[in-house]
Amino acid sequence: MNFRFREVRKALRMTQTEAALPCGRDKRWLSDVELGKIKISFELAVQLARVYGTTPDTFLPQKKASSDCDKKI
Repeated sequence: MNFRFREVRKALRMTQTEAALPCGRDKRWLSDVELGKIKISFELAVQLARVYGTTPDTFLPQKKASSDCDKKI
């Protein structure tokens, strides 16, 4: 699954160091998270969300909006 950690951070114009330090981590750790090399706990996702001023669901992949109502019969 492709989480949106890097996309959200870059939209805020934050460096990896600026985002990682409040979580007690370094930029290498955040790089590994953004590249999908390591998985993080929900608690760390909450911490990152606080640093980014958002909620953890922001990091979830965006899905195309489609509904059954849009389908032609």
